[in-house]
Amino acid sequence: MRQPLLFLIPVFCGLTASAGGFDTGPQGARILGLGGASTAYINSIAGLSVNPGLLSQWGDSLTRLSFGGIGQLRRSSFIGQDTYQRTDQELAVQPGGYFYATRALNKRVTLGLSLTTPYGYHTKWPDTWEGRAVIQESRLNTYFVQPTVAFKLNENFGAGVGFIYAYGKYSQRRALGQYDDPSANAQLSASGSGYGLSAGLYGRTGDNLSFGISYRTGVNLKLKDGTSTYAGVPARDAAQLPASTGLNTQINLPNVVSVGIADRINKQMLLTFDFTLTGWSNLDSLKLDLAANGSQPARRVNQPRRYEDAMTFRIGAEYQVNPKLTLLAGVRYDETPIRDEFINPEFIDANRLGVSAGLVYQLTQRLNLEGAYSFEYGQQRIARTNPLSAQVANIGGSYRLAVQTASLGVAMAF
Repeated sequence: MRQPLLFLIPVFCGLTASAGGFDTGPQGARILGLGGASTAYINSIAGLSVNPGLLSQWGDSLTRLSFGGIGQLRRSSFIGQDTYQRTDQELAVQPGGYFYATRALNKRVTLGLSLTTPYGYHTKWPDTWEGRAVIQESRLNTYFVQPTVAFKLNENFGAGVGFIYAYGKYSQRRALGQYDDPSANAQLSASGSGYGLSAGLYGRTGDNLSFGISYRTGVNLKLKDGTSTYAGVPARDAAQLPASTGLNTQINLPNVVSVGIADRINKQMLLTFDFTLTGWSNLDSLKLDLAANGSQPARRVNQPRRYEDAMTFRIGAEYQVNPKLTLLAGVRYDETPIRDEFINPEFIDANRLGVSAGLVYQLTQRLNLEGAYSFEYGQQRIARTNPLSAQVANIGGSYRLAVQTASLGVAMAF
């Protein structure tokens, strides 16, 4: 029975490799312009996706809305260690979006709702590239719905808590390199949901200095009723690689701790700083439950990942040029949680340095247009194959990574 399981490992290996560092960035145009430094930032209700405690500061009689779109383009290049041939990923934009709404019940209690797309990616390599037996195309999409309630404890402090419902979809396609037929391939798809909580505090020591701290639990996406399919398999291997097999698994999205400070330097300038610790270490392994099919009994494949927790540092600046125009800028440094031995071309990640810029233009007193752009560049990663470990499907070579994210949105109050 061991041989059929070895055939399955490359199909699912990328699923685990993808579960590291695939956040899609700040969930709002204005906070994207700040580089994501928004744990103590109250000038946009998009901050409640990071810190529910911020919601306590919008306790007036206005209903506030903020919504927009996000597009992320991850470009990776690969140079094979044996062929020295360079391959670039094909263009594949990861779409996303956000929606926020807040309304105060009274001066002490405020309600909020957020719909965001915080995790995801779309990787697409040429169908004939040298790593086609590892991955050709893969996609992950997640959608978070978070109703939130916040309480204003006094004039300087507030607290909030939110319930998270998450839904995710995953798909993957790769070539079966052991066959001469170029149409022979393996595909899988699965979807499922999970739950979590988010809580945060906001405080200020005066008119100019404020702070925030937040915690979001991990969300375990239980992917059920998925399918693994094989096409173009010769008849001699059809029993080992059946046309369709049921699949259940789970993707563990990490817990996140954020601490932030905001300091108003003067009437025009505001500086923000965030430190984030993301608990990727809960992705120690992935268990894949495969349904019985023909002569193959139901079985479980266990793959070790041993990911590491990762830190992020963010600095943002907001400058009001005039009553209608505000400029934004940010710098961020992201650590990768993926160890060298688990680098995989389905989702390339590296320690990244990023910069961002944005603007807010006031169309009317209660209507703003917001836009932002960020660019991140990752350090080179070296992947080496290990013939003694069949649990990690890979191809030897070096990878480079660049990530571009753009967002355009509207904020209003009435």
